[in-house]
Amino acid sequence: MKFGHYPEPVGAIRAQDFQLRNPMGGWATEAGRDEAFRSFQFIGAIAEGMAIGCAVTKTQHVMSAFAYAWFEGEFTQLRLGSRDGDTAEFADDPDSGKTELRTGRGTVVMQSDGNEKQLIVNSDSLQIELTFSEDSTETLRLCTPAGPTGWSYVQKVVAVDATGLFTASGVSTRLKDVAALAHHDYTILVLRAAPWWHWACIAGRLPDDQTLGLNVSCGTNESGYRENGCWLDGKWFALGGALFEFDHDDIESDWRIHGTDGDFELTFAAGHGYHANGASPNMSSDFHQLFGSFKGWIDIDSQRIELKAQPGFTESQYLLW
Repeated sequence: MKFGHYPEPVGAIRAQDFQLRNPMGGWATEAGRDEAFRSFQFIGAIAEGMAIGCAVTKTQHVMSAFAYAWFEGEFTQLRLGSRDGDTAEFADDPDSGKTELRTGRGTVVMQSDGNEKQLIVNSDSLQIELTFSEDSTETLRLCTPAGPTGWSYVQKVVAVDATGLFTASGVSTRLKDVAALAHHDYTILVLRAAPWWHWACIAGRLPDDQTLGLNVSCGTNESGYRENGCWLDGKWFALGGALFEFDHDDIESDWRIHGTDGDFELTFAAGHGYHANGASPNMSSDFHQLFGSFKGWIDIDSQRIELKAQPGFTESQYLLW
């Protein structure tokens, strides 16, 4: 694998074309490599007092998805898991193709056609139609080593205009009416077996109407390279390491997120959260994704950006897979 940042689209991720070593220096079998292979995508949109999100995860054994909508204090969620006979496909190209999970309880579809992206969620309780374009933003593309033998590829954009609508509890809301901004994360990887990471994302507008996007994490891609950065009106600026402080016993209380290089200092106040905790032979997870608002400051390109109430997400995730 070629590690580092990629300025241009990478095409299909041909994971099966690469041999993988085992931790003791020998070669892993093809079956062992495929067993270690993971894929997930997250697409969300957020504004003041509103958030929608949807994630799809695929392992060798199962494909699962969750989706939610939070608006005017009401929260609706959907969880899906694949079974024999369900449609369960994951696109191997972040910019072309379809990721799809169709079950008897609902459907999740994520489609990419170059810079044009779409999310469709359809179930009895929740429907989402979200589209956005990456034409006016720089895209984060990064490949890093993971553990002694693995690697990960991540592709992200944050704070791009979201269009479409969502329907929860029979009430439809147009994303344009609430000035929502979208976030997209495509990650495909051979990851260590028990990762634990934290993540924060801001997608908002400044008083001068510039868009502001932030993506920082700890425990994912810090093997000599970082995915941490900030988008100002679509232009990406690198940030240093991130530290996360929060109460594990009261995870929806305020978080402190600050930079190891002193380049940002943020406080996050949750409005609500999506939580999932469970163990199985194929995957165990303790997962918390919160949505709310940030205040603080970020130093970008020799200027300090003051934040008062910018919408965004935080996440804490432990996985045994």
